[in-house]
Amino acid sequence: MSTHQSRLDLTALRGVPFVNDDFVVSRLASAAVAVRQYRAQEMKLTGLPGKTDFVSWLSPDTAVRTRPQAVVVQSREVSRIRMRSVGEATEYLSGIVPAWRSLLSLPVRYRLLERSNPALSASFYLWPQHILLSDAAFDGQQVLRELLLHEQCHQWLYLIEELWPLDVPEARRVTLPSGTSGRVPREVIGAAHVAASTVRMYRAAGGDCPGAEERIAFFTEYGRGCLVLLNGLDKELTDTGRALTRYLQEAL
Repeated sequence: MSTHQSRLDLTALRGVPFVNDDFVVSRLASAAVAVRQYRAQEMKLTGLPGKTDFVSWLSPDTAVRTRPQAVVVQSREVSRIRMRSVGEATEYLSGIVPAWRSLLSLPVRYRLLERSNPALSASFYLWPQHILLSDAAFDGQQVLRELLLHEQCHQWLYLIEELWPLDVPEARRVTLPSGTSGRVPREVIGAAHVAASTVRMYRAAGGDCPGAEERIAFFTEYGRGCLVLLNGLDKELTDTGRALTRYLQEAL
């Protein structure tokens, strides 16, 4: 795919999810469904939804079935009480940035991380439309909101990756500004995307969130650090990866 074609594709989406309010959710969703239907044919899968059953093609189960080399991550069920908290946090995010409502409507299955896992939350490209939360994620509303936005950002970037790879095969690995090592360029883009989206969240929340200014400063610095890394990884990125990076540079 040429740089010109890639720019046209991303221009058609009108930006990056959670960062640009004009982002066209329906176009990416429709394209993802088309890719899943094509892969289902290639993989000779049976028992899948009818071609016109758009909603079912966007379900977590279908997402996993049509993802080559998909894996299931060991996890635990989320209680009803905790799912109510997830719903409240999602509604809060939709309320402070109304353009996010359709993004937060992506069908996602929530699971709890194993207690031995030190992470606060997690998502995996090979287990699409599944978000894993730790017990600690439910320690406070602000923590949960931030983590939900973080993982939803990953889910939407994974949808983009269903259409276009963001980095080249065997891309070199780098260390994120947080000190996390061994990350490929697409994960650096993901980190910058989370940073830009979280800055938006805290700016929209304003005085509703204690310490919002500190979090804005932290994520702005972190996101810009990721962009510095990406500037040095230009040859490791695809045209789509470079185009996404440009959108994030404008946001940060």
